[in-house]
This record gives sequence, C-alpha cells and structure tokens, in this order.
Amino acid sequence: MSKEVVLIGGGLGGLVSASLLSKEGYKVTVLERHSRIGGGLHCFKRYGKTFETGIHYVSGFQEDGVLRKIFTYLGIFDKLDIMPMNPNGFDVLHIAADNTTYSFGVGKENFIRILSEKFPAESDNISRFMDALYAICEKIPLYNLKSSASESNYFDENFLIPVGKFIETFTSNEKLKAVLAWNNSLYAGSSDSTPIYMHALVTKFYIEGASRFVGGSQQLANAMVDLICANGGQVLRSTGVEKVVVENKKVAKVITADGREFTGEFYISSIHPSNLMDMIDPDQIQRAYRQRLKNLENTYSAFTLFVSLKPDTFPFLNHSYYYHSDYSTIWNNASNTEEKFPPGFMLLTPPSENQSEYADRALINCVMSYEKVRKWENTGIGKRGKEYEAFKISCEEEILDMVEKAFPGFRDNIDRKFSSSPLTIRDYYGSKEGSLYGYKKDCHNFIKSQLLPRTKIQNLFLTGQNINLHGIIGVSLSAIVSVGEIVGTDTLLTKIRNIKL
Repeated sequence: MSKEVVLIGGGLGGLVSASLLSKEGYKVTVLERHSRIGGGLHCFKRYGKTFETGIHYVSGFQEDGVLRKIFTYLGIFDKLDIMPMNPNGFDVLHIAADNTTYSFGVGKENFIRILSEKFPAESDNISRFMDALYAICEKIPLYNLKSSASESNYFDENFLIPVGKFIETFTSNEKLKAVLAWNNSLYAGSSDSTPIYMHALVTKFYIEGASRFVGGSQQLANAMVDLICANGGQVLRSTGVEKVVVENKKVAKVITADGREFTGEFYISSIHPSNLMDMIDPDQIQRAYRQRLKNLENTYSAFTLFVSLKPDTFPFLNHSYYYHSDYSTIWNNASNTEEKFPPGFMLLTPPSENQSEYADRALINCVMSYEKVRKWENTGIGKRGKEYEAFKISCEEEILDMVEKAFPGFRDNIDRKFSSSPLTIRDYYGSKEGSLYGYKKDCHNFIKSQLLPRTKIQNLFLTGQNINLHGIIGVSLSAIVSVGEIVGTDTLLTKIRNIKL
C-alpha cells in the first residue's frame, strides 16, 4: 500500500494532520491556494508590524496541557514562543450601562474567587456552575486524549442542554447569567441553541492556561512546515485545488488551478466542506450528502480593525478586553448587528519580542453578520468599489466611537489603521460567508451538524473546524481523529497521551 497522502488546504487542520502523518512515516503533500501558509495562524506585516488574522490567544500549552502534549509529540513545542496572560484577569469584561468591570482568572479556584468578589452572594452558585462545566469536560474522551470507544461522547443528553438554560439552573441573578456567558463570541454562541458542551470546553480551555504567541501565531505554522519538509513531505503555496476527480467511489487525483495533478492513497480536506463539494462532480457523490454539506447553517463572521499605535501612547494589555453597552448585548451579537453596529467589541494588544509597558499595535474585533456585506459578495479582493470602501470606513469610525467610550483619547494614539470584513475572511480563509467557526451547532438538531471525518468517498476524509470543535484546540483534536482513520486513533492517542513533557 502507498503511504502517500494529499491534503487539500494548508490551514491549521491541514498542517496538524500533515504533521501527524509525516511523524507516522507517511509522505504528505499539502496544497494551499494562498501565498501564505497557516489559515487562521496566518500573520502578515504592515507598517513594519506583525498582525495576526485569526488566532489571537490560546491555551493548552501549560504543563500537562493538551496542546503541549500534541506539539511535544511532534517535536516542535520548544520552538514556540508563548507568553502566559494575566493570571488574575486573562479576560476583562466592561459593561458600560453600570460602568462595571469583571475579571476572569486563570485556574478554577482563582476564577471562582475573583468572580465571587463581584457577586459575593452567588459564590456557591458560581462554584457549582464551574464544577458542572469541569465535569462535562472530564466526560468527553477526545478532550482528554482518550479513545471514545468505551466512554461517553457529545451525544450525552446532558451535554446538549442550551447554554442559556444550563446557566439558569445555577443562578437567578440576571447580571451573573450574562457575565457567565462573557466569552460566547469565541464559539458563536446562542443562548437558546448552542449546546452547553461547547461553552464548557471553551471556558475550561482558557481558564486552565490562557496565553499568547509572542510575535504572532505564524511561528506555529512555520514550525509544522519545517517538520513536514524534514520528513520528506512538501507544502505547496499558491496551489489551490480546483477539481477532485472521483472514480469508482474513490478519489483518483486532484487537479490544481495551474493544471497540475496530484495523487495519493488517501486524501484529507481541511477546507470548508461546502467548497469541497463544489470540486467534485455531483454524479460522483450522494446527492443527499452533498446537499447536507452545502446547506448547513454557518456561524457568523466579524469585522476587524487593525491599528498601528504611536510609540509610548497606549498601554500593553496582557488580557483580552470585552466591551458591551449593556448586559443584554452579550448574547446574540450577530442579530444585533443588523440593527446596530457594533453591538460590542473585543480589543487585544498582541505582545512583541521586545515588549515594553506600551503596545505598538491593537486589534479590535466586532461580530458582524454576512448580510451586511452580501451586496458585494460577487467582488474580489481590491476590486469591491468605492461604496464598499466607504462602508468599511464608516464601520471603522463607528467602532472607534465605541472604543473612545472605554478608552478616551484612543483616536489620538493611532498612527495608521486598516480593516477587514466578512468578505476578507471568506476570500483569504475560504470560509463560506466568512464564517468564523464553521457550521453552527444546534442542540435541537445536533446530529444534522455533527460531521464525521469519513465521507461518502472511500479514501477522502474531512478535518478542520467543521469536525467536532473549532479553534486551535478543536481543530488539533479533529486532526487526530481524521488521521486516526488512516493510522488508528487509539494508537495515535496513546502515543500523544504518554509523551514525556
């Protein structure tokens, strides 16, 4: 049997999958349509400064952390420059309505202690809530690098309770209900449809060891490329796949935009499944399966303002800063953007190699519905017209108006600025409608949006944020599951779980 694998897409999912396969002795070829590898890990330079596009803060790299084990197994953890975030407030939430600031600490007990200072009468309820979240995470095998063969999984009915309903079982305090959902924009949460396991996994993940890449997340992508190439594989940039040729229910080859053909025993796609279906002749795949992947609802998108700051003007914040005008806007941000933009924002000041007490740049992320830019969806990068450029400038000013309320004088600290919209995310990431987190998970019809790595084509597998969970943790774990279809999931998990740190 050939040990050659072709991977469509060089984002996080494709690179982790390729790295794992190359570690296992497979010869891999990664085909990435963009000129820069990495997907959400992608960083770029403008005005002499490095800006991140997708992964702004992470976790899992602390001692005994899941990602630390994965990347130690791959032999690249020591090549990463990672800085812990403020242990007494890795996230800060500011509610303008009552001018109250909430901090969220690293470590379960520390988290409970700090939040209880704001809600002293709710301390026991906060503790019970956190115990429940941790209990959910302990019962999800993959999150703990264990096989799912003999243990419970996401289909446990207790994992599929809507987040909002779950929170209500622990407190009747309206402010606390909202505050406990402060981070729902990290998973495109909806109070009445998002299953609680998503909130549990995301919340515990960051509480256990929130941190950031110093100098940008591109370093992780580059380290994986070096590993793949050192093991005899190849990573080809500006090589987008145009067609997946299927014969006798198996992929025979893929054809790139420049006419080249690539073959292997197995194929793994990390691109959006809907886009993958467009590359396959409809006659070669089940119509129901194709339509399902094409029509599933996607999560919302975002508008990002990138700011180059004047020297020594704005403090470096070793935390993420969330701002909302009222407690009610914490939930359902995407629907709010149809009437009013922005509903709130998240501001970050990325760390540099020579970090001082001041920041040299800032990123301001705001949830945005794709509907806001749909009128320009048939345009390309740099060719969207004056109306679109005016729209972006208007959004930038509306965002800065809100930022000024939190940080008076912020405009005066700006050297230069530029922005991206859902169309930018769509065109650079290949994400349908600029979706931030892939398909939307709905606890009322969970099976519909729960995709498995196996497809209806025998040697074609899926990976990436549409499988299991999104983000650096979800995509890395999904890669293990996808690669496990080829090398054996239990074998791979055992090797990673037992790695010496």
